[in-house]
Order: sequence, then structure tokens, then C-alpha cells
Amino acid sequence: MAFQLDLPKFEAANAQVLGVSVDFNAANIAFAERLGLKFPLLSDTRRVMSRAYGVLNDDPAAANDEKRIAGYLRPKRSWVIIDKAGIIRYVNIGDPRGIMPNDELLEVLAKLR
Repeated sequence: MAFQLDLPKFEAANAQVLGVSVDFNAANIAFAERLGLKFPLLSDTRRVMSRAYGVLNDDPAAANDEKRIAGYLRPKRSWVIIDKAGIIRYVNIGDPRGIMPNDELLEVLAKLR
């Protein structure tokens, strides 16, 4: 699987890793168990965080495109770094089949220290 988070490196960088999904908690729990995720998944069913971070696919034209309908009102795969003051310092909106940008994220965290 291309999506591999090097969690120990993020913990060593004193970062709290959280996942955010628009699915309900029960679905998030099942997903985390199936993949063996060792970090919490938050449920954003009202899509408040997804909209606020600018990662929600809320283009109404997507609802009319059969190939993209599954992605309508779903967040795009994204990585966001928020500092301790709550300021967004980094956003990466990636290809859902893309790899986890561990090194890039860790570089941003190092600069924030």
C-alpha cells in the first residue's frame, strides 16, 4: 500500500497525528482496525473542517459527472499541519493514490520548532 505513515518519526517530532473523515465514528473505527492505524480518526460528518481547510470537493458539477459522483462532498486526500496556536502552516492536497509525503511533512515540522 502506498499510503504508509511513519508514525514513530512524527511522534519523535512531537507531532500529534489525527485523521479526519466525513464518515461516522463506527465506520472510522472499522477502517482504522482494518488498516491497523495507530492514531485517532475524527468524524467530520457535517463537513465543517473539510470546508474550513479548503479540501472538500463541493463542486456541484461533480454531482453530474458519473465518474466523479463518488467524490462529491468528500474531502480530497490532504495533509495539514497546524501549529500549537491553531494556525495552519502547511496544506498538501494530493492524489488519492499518491504516496504519503513523510519527508516533506517532517521538514515542515522541523522548521516550526
